[in-house]
Amino acid sequence: MANVAKKYAKALFDTAKEKALLDQMYEEFSTIDEAVRPEVGKLKELDTDPQKDVAQRQRFVAIIFGHAHQYLQNMFMVLASNRHLTYTHEIFLAFETLYNAYHNQDFAIIESVYELSEDEIASIDSIIRSRTKLSKLMITNEINPDLIGGIRVKVGTKVMDASIKNDLAKLEKQFIRVK
Repeated sequence: MANVAKKYAKALFDTAKEKALLDQMYEEFSTIDEAVRPEVGKLKELDTDPQKDVAQRQRFVAIIFGHAHQYLQNMFMVLASNRHLTYTHEIFLAFETLYNAYHNQDFAIIESVYELSEDEIASIDSIIRSRTKLSKLMITNEINPDLIGGIRVKVGTKVMDASIKNDLAKLEKQFIRVK
């Protein structure tokens, strides 16, 4: 169903971009996603309940999402009609990917043995941006004592591993090849 989510996300993204509402759509959709994510089970029940017709599902959307921007309300009405409310989070993730690509930005997770200082994060941010050619990174520092030392950086699907654990694993592979 990833393709379904991507299609809804692309339609919303294209409309918001065309109407110069991209940032507003992202902010509102982000808030909705955060609120709806814990309730995905209830949305699935609503989608799959054979006793709930289109009008009932659309009334639900009007009540729950009635204060959202009209474009978001329209999308949720279509989701309700097609029994796709369950895919709200996947649609948001696909929308967020398009939004980040448009703004040449991405999320980065820096794993380290200890919490990094602001200066260390700024230095790593500069290195990552030069390697990835991204304009902006939204960085999270996660503590991972298994690394032994060094850092591991994840940006999208890319992983840059400068940890001692990785160095030891490479060394072990070299020793195994020598045998």
